[in-house]
Amino acid sequence: MAEIAVNLVVDKLIPLLKSEAKLLSGVRGQIESISKELRLMRAYLRDVDTKAEMEAQNSDQSRKEWVAQIRQVSIRIQDVIDLYLYKVANKPRRGRRNAVAGVLCKICDLLKSYVPRHEIASEIGEIRESINRLKEAGQLYGHSEAAAESSGGRSSPQRHYLRLRANFAEEEELVGIEHAKKELNNWLSEGGAGRTVIAVVGEGGLGKTILVRNVYKQEQQKHSFDCYGWVDVSRSLKGVQLFKTLLRSFHDRKESNVDKNLHALIEDTREYLKEKKYLIVLDDVWETDLWGTVELALPKNNGMIMITTRDTGVADSCKVSAKVHTYPLKPLEPENALRLFHSKAFQSGSKNPCEALMKLSEEFTKKCDGVPLAIVAIASLLSTKKERLKEWKAVYNSLQSKLASDSHLKGYHQALSESYQDLSYHLKSCLLYFGLFPEQYAIKRGRLINLWIAEGFVECREHQTQKEVGEEYLAELIARSLVKVAYVNPYYGRVRKCRVHDLMHDFIVKKCEEFNFCQVKKGNPFCFDKWSRRLSIGTNVDFADLRTSADRNQCSLLRSFLLYDSEGERISSTFVNSLFSNFKLLVTLHFENIPLAHLPETIGNFVHLKYLNLRHTNIETIPKSIGKLRNLETLDLKETNVSDLPVEIYSLTKLCYLNVHTEAGVGVKLKRGVANLTALQKLAWVDASDVVGELKNLKQLRSLKIRNLVEKDGMWLCNAIESMTNLCSLSIKAKDNEILELESLTSPPPHLERLCLFGSDSEMVPDWVFRLKNLIRLDLVGFKFTQDQLCLVGRQMPELMRLYVRPFEGDELNIQKGWFRKLRSLTLADSTLKAIRIDEGSLPCLLHLFLPYWHRNLEEVQVPDHVRKLLHTLREIWDLAMKKIEETLK
Repeated sequence: MAEIAVNLVVDKLIPLLKSEAKLLSGVRGQIESISKELRLMRAYLRDVDTKAEMEAQNSDQSRKEWVAQIRQVSIRIQDVIDLYLYKVANKPRRGRRNAVAGVLCKICDLLKSYVPRHEIASEIGEIRESINRLKEAGQLYGHSEAAAESSGGRSSPQRHYLRLRANFAEEEELVGIEHAKKELNNWLSEGGAGRTVIAVVGEGGLGKTILVRNVYKQEQQKHSFDCYGWVDVSRSLKGVQLFKTLLRSFHDRKESNVDKNLHALIEDTREYLKEKKYLIVLDDVWETDLWGTVELALPKNNGMIMITTRDTGVADSCKVSAKVHTYPLKPLEPENALRLFHSKAFQSGSKNPCEALMKLSEEFTKKCDGVPLAIVAIASLLSTKKERLKEWKAVYNSLQSKLASDSHLKGYHQALSESYQDLSYHLKSCLLYFGLFPEQYAIKRGRLINLWIAEGFVECREHQTQKEVGEEYLAELIARSLVKVAYVNPYYGRVRKCRVHDLMHDFIVKKCEEFNFCQVKKGNPFCFDKWSRRLSIGTNVDFADLRTSADRNQCSLLRSFLLYDSEGERISSTFVNSLFSNFKLLVTLHFENIPLAHLPETIGNFVHLKYLNLRHTNIETIPKSIGKLRNLETLDLKETNVSDLPVEIYSLTKLCYLNVHTEAGVGVKLKRGVANLTALQKLAWVDASDVVGELKNLKQLRSLKIRNLVEKDGMWLCNAIESMTNLCSLSIKAKDNEILELESLTSPPPHLERLCLFGSDSEMVPDWVFRLKNLIRLDLVGFKFTQDQLCLVGRQMPELMRLYVRPFEGDELNIQKGWFRKLRSLTLADSTLKAIRIDEGSLPCLLHLFLPYWHRNLEEVQVPDHVRKLLHTLREIWDLAMKKIEETLK
């Protein structure tokens, strides 16, 4: 955890040294020296953290204290730098002067800046001394040596226990795996002439090893293969040791391999498996590059390799040279989870527990989120308690602390710790950020990534935006089974919301509290920790103690402040003013869904602010001081009452995300000057008046939503769009009674995936639309759209997943075989269709269908069976709705 703090500071120091050339003489050298020392420290801090995770509560207290002090020094460094930049940035700026006056002003400015420069020099000197003392302490107590010893890849005793336990799982623990066993057995029986990999993927504790071991034993009893091998790979076994273990696992193999190198062991393995039908299990694989070595030793004959892993990337890495079947193991269904829980919790007690205990059992299994290892651990703990409601409730209420300390729960805690420790510091930071949100909270993908970027968790890469890197981070956390997908867009298959399951959330919160990564205030009383730099405030809280802490300057160094879900409680302007006048170094400010009505002028003091979310608040105006937020990257004003933005906003040259869709659905008017916002990547629902000509400067845009376009501005908009080569999403809405003049767009953006055009009359669809082969969504409203154009779309847009057309002209709908291979949603509204013909083999992925007058009898309906089922379902829903309306009218 200290590694995260050190890395974040190092990442801040390096660009500072490149850009800030006006530091007091000597300070720059000290900062460079500190940066070098921190880079050396972080080289072994990860190993220290790894050892602490492995030893859990038994780890050396002096090492814990030493690591905590390193983290505090890192925080101090960041505070000093940010406070210095805050003071420099808030110096009053002078207007133009003549030459003599200009020189005098520069002298005055230099004298005024002497105090903050002297302060930073003094602070950095003290920090330098602190680092030297920590280095001496580390050498005195042998922490660096201990870290080196811990990096030898040893597994903890708890891990060996978990692997051993999987081999002797009791019958009652094999709950809810019938379908999985059947699927694996089917793949094994299929065999084939080539090499085949079966990968069982899922988070730690789901029972992957137990499942595969059960199938493996059955195959051994059936003698389906000539030889069998099982290797517990884990994180430590690789290279020579891996192949030695594999060769020893073959029962008829007796040769000694003590002195052989890797090349010889691979040759031995190949020779032994030659002409044999083999089944090999690689259990608990972590490294995606492991297959590149293993495949060299496995002949391409009738071989089956089963892999268990937490990372889907491991399964994908095998596809280069083998046929791969991937089975994503899911958590237990509630019924099976409860059955497993009861089999363990009541094994020595009453067979007829009281109703209250049965109900509490459901709460326990819900808390475990269907993870068998967690269910067995908690149920085993409860089996040692008396079957009394009071004792069970005590366990439930203290579940978070029990997870870390109770011997019954260390197994699951170890599974979580291993997954967490295997992450890079960037991914660790991103995962811990979920601790700022309550359990069961599903956060939108885009919002989460913007927060990560603002916090500095997302690294900068050449040829990739930070948004793209953030998307990769989230995908990796999902692939590693650490983050759950809460909602997927049913039409595009894209992740919209994500969360962590309850026990993972408990684990994260414990980590956050242990290392002061953040604090979450859910109720009263509340005591603010001076080292905490992130604060999240939930429901039903009294803000008085927070205001007191702010007034006492106890939380003035906060970087992130998240306020959510106040349940309608109005936030007083007094509280907001007090808060804003005290918080100096805020980087993220999140007020979404809060009844906030006023944004004070002091918002301009937050010179470090990168993320400002006021979505769905009661804000009506944005103060002019927002122009001072030179580091602001995200400004979210969606569903507010803001209808106009001050011209000062055009000073925000780092702004990447601007969403200004009002509560009333009206586009916010922009004034001239928007061309200055050259870093913009998203500009959502602005009024086209007066700014269309300037949009051509926004070459980095990836998403543009514009409304109230008039015909005369169509050519200007087309010219602007042609310059936006990175554009992926485009929405254009005409002003009432105006025509969308878009024919002059000759070179549409090559990467466009989503296009929504809203005309005001029956216009012709621009020809360039039909050349967009990468579209996944197409909405056309107010255009003439015929069967011939449907033919073009069906044939020329292979990636299309959603098609919405209003109106559809023509009496007959004809969709031929081979069209719309990926389409999931089809809407053809405002039409007078009399006949429908949909060939077999078309629309294989259709999930949503809306056709005009589908509830009436058409002259001719010829559709595939899966489409017919959709029509019947829609008809039933329609009939039921009509019946309800009739009953209401009576």
